[in-house]
Amino acid sequence: MMDVQRLSELEYEALQAEKRDKLNARLQLWSLFFGLVSGAGLVSVQTGTVSSLVALYPFLAMCLARYAAHSERVLDQVKGRLLTIEQTCEFVGYEQVNKQQSRRRRAGSHLKAFRDAVLLSQVVATGLLVLRAPVLSLGIAVALAETVLIVPRSNSWPNWTPI
Repeated sequence: MMDVQRLSELEYEALQAEKRDKLNARLQLWSLFFGLVSGAGLVSVQTGTVSSLVALYPFLAMCLARYAAHSERVLDQVKGRLLTIEQTCEFVGYEQVNKQQSRRRRAGSHLKAFRDAVLLSQVVATGLLVLRAPVLSLGIAVALAETVLIVPRSNSWPNWTPI
């Protein structure tokens, strides 16, 4: 039978591995974002109706942003559990030291930078769509629909959960 101390150690190790995986996933997220932007840029310079596929970009970017927000929420839960284990075991680990030294417990600059990059790229893609739409009113209608989906939720970042 496993004792409580050993079980706590195993859980702590597993949570540290999960935290490391979530932190490493941030780089992959940026790579996906740049790939998505590059693909949208390539499509936008095409002639004919193929260029209208750039209308999909804002929605794909919203999915990526939703994944980023979820990943950060899970990371916050993992950090919270690590802190609880450290406090329970009376171990002064990274999470306790970080909590003591940190004045504010909000999303990091990397998350704000990702949010800004996604929003800016969505605005550019929408602007291209409006300019290249065969009927201006169609382009404006799509831009308004995207705005309704994007803007209200971006104000609540990092809890941003696009539809």
